Amino acid sequence: MKNKKEPRRIKKITLLWLLPLGFFFIIGVGWYFNHQVIDSAVEGCEKKGGEVNLEKDILAINWSFSCER
Repeated sequence: MKNKKEPRRIKKITLLWLLPLGFFFIIGVGWYFNHQVIDSAVEGCEKKGGEVNLEKDILAINWSFSCER
């Protein structure tokens, strides 16, 4: 006879693994695209001969950029 609690247990374990993985995936994607935008802005400023003024936090979630010639 099968145990009726076994499918629930598997679902709980799966959910406990998927929630943190999903959270870190979302943070990682945001971090990656923020860095792509920042790198693109810095390269564009340097091509125009400007001076880059960049301030950002560790994950580059909050950042400000200016290019002065």
